[in-house]
Amino acid sequence: MIKGIYASGSGLRPRMMKLEIIGNNLANINTTGYKKENVFIQLMKDSGLNMAKGNGELAGLDVKEYTDYSEGSLNQTANQLDLAIQGRGFFVVETPQGERYTRNGNFMLTADGTVVTNEGYPVLGKNGRIQIPDLHRLTQGELTISEKGELFVDNRMIAQVRVDDFDDLSALKKDGHSLLAAPAPGKTITPDGTTSIIRQGYLEESNVDGIEEMIMMVELSRSFETDQKSVQYQDGTLERAMDVGRL
Repeated sequence: MIKGIYASGSGLRPRMMKLEIIGNNLANINTTGYKKENVFIQLMKDSGLNMAKGNGELAGLDVKEYTDYSEGSLNQTANQLDLAIQGRGFFVVETPQGERYTRNGNFMLTADGTVVTNEGYPVLGKNGRIQIPDLHRLTQGELTISEKGELFVDNRMIAQVRVDDFDDLSALKKDGHSLLAAPAPGKTITPDGTTSIIRQGYLEESNVDGIEEMIMMVELSRSFETDQKSVQYQDGTLERAMDVGRL
């Protein structure tokens, strides 16, 4: 009886965690470059070892949260400073806490011509911050960015957007909705039209599938209610059994 309560109750925690993650994913469905979260549940860890010992006890659930880095759809904006990476890699930005990485290429210009994110963090090129000279002379159509991230003004190359990649994406940690922190610097890559391409005038949408998330939320809610009722029923049965034992 107690094992039954434990088995039903142990399923409540990961389902509650999953529901919270789904809620956060849905809240960021329109966040540019957002990567959805998910959970990996390892059921009955070491159960084989326990059964070999003859006890067969449940060892619980190993619940791990992870980020799905699959690409989102590209949305054409026609804004010259909107950039999207098609393929692997991340834009690099300078923050007070150090370098951060993002797939959100919704950039803009400051008064002195520095390319920055929406939060005001400078975007880094291969030689440091990207700054456009003679900004007052810049007119529509004069700023172009190639598929390799080369930024041209009046057909003169002034910078190349830096794109970093990591062999182990699981080491990245979210720092806000679209920024990522890394324990060690990544490797700078040059998009070459095969492994990754920079698209000017596009933004990468969130990779959250709203319909899929809503379906999972409904299924999890029903499973949560079922386990909760099972715990309550078994708890009531156990209490009645104890009452009989007192007689």
